Amino acid sequence: MRPGFRTADEVIRQTAKTGTPELDDLLGGGLESGMTHLFYGDRGLHGDLLKTAVHFQRPKEEGGLLSPAIVIDSANMIKIEQISDYSDEFGLEPEEVMDQIYISRAFNSSQTYDLVMNQLDSFFDKIPARMLIVSGLPDLYMSEGVTSDGLQELTHMATRLMTFTLKRGVFTLVSAPRSEKSPKHPAGGKALASCAQIHVFVEESKSYFKYTLAKHPQYPVRRSSRVKPVRFGTTLPLSHFLGREEKEE
Repeated sequence: MRPGFRTADEVIRQTAKTGTPELDDLLGGGLESGMTHLFYGDRGLHGDLLKTAVHFQRPKEEGGLLSPAIVIDSANMIKIEQISDYSDEFGLEPEEVMDQIYISRAFNSSQTYDLVMNQLDSFFDKIPARMLIVSGLPDLYMSEGVTSDGLQELTHMATRLMTFTLKRGVFTLVSAPRSEKSPKHPAGGKALASCAQIHVFVEESKSYFKYTLAKHPQYPVRRSSRVKPVRFGTTLPLSHFLGREEKEE
C-alpha cells in the first residue's frame, strides 16, 4: 500500500544543539536536520561553527548526536586551539573530538566547487557523519573576483547543498560574509540566500555577539546576544558588568 500524503507540518525533524544557549534559544531549540542553515556576517561567527562541530560529539541526552562532522573549509576557519578549548568546555577529550571532525581545505574557487559538487556523496558514503559545515562558500570567489561564471557556480553549489541536505537528512551549516552592497544581507548571490531555509546574521563587537534570526520557516525575525568571555587583561565597559544590553537600532 502506498503511504498517505503528509503535509509539511507533519514531518518530524531531528534537532541538535549548537552548544551556545543564546543561539539555541534563537533557533527554537537548536539546529534542524534536513535544513540548510546560513550563518553570515562578521568573521567571528566561525567560532560558533567550530563550537557546534565539537558539541555535536556529545551524547544525545546532552544535545549532541555522537556523530562525526565533515567540514569543507574555504574560509580557513579551523583553529586547533579553539577545538581543544571547546572540547574541554564540554568535558570531551580533544584528540577524540578532532578524530571525528573531517576537514577538506579549499585553496581556490575551483576546489570549493569540486568538493561541493563532486565529492559530497563519497565523503558521506565513507564517513557516517550527520553534520556538514561549508565555511566561507563564496569567500574564494570574492577574493578572486566574482564573474558571471562564478555566480553560476555559486548557484549550482547552493542548489546542490539544499537537495543533498534534504535527501540525506543531515544538519548543514553554511557561512558567508556580509554583502558589500547590502551589509545586512549575505554575499554570494540570491541563490545562496534562497536555498538556505534558515538565516542567522551575526554581528561582532568588542564585548559581545549579536544574533539576528533573519529567516526561518516557523519563527519571525528576532534577536539575541551573548557576552564574549572575559580574558585576562581585557578591559570592559561598566555596562558589561551591569548587564545592560545594547539598544536596538
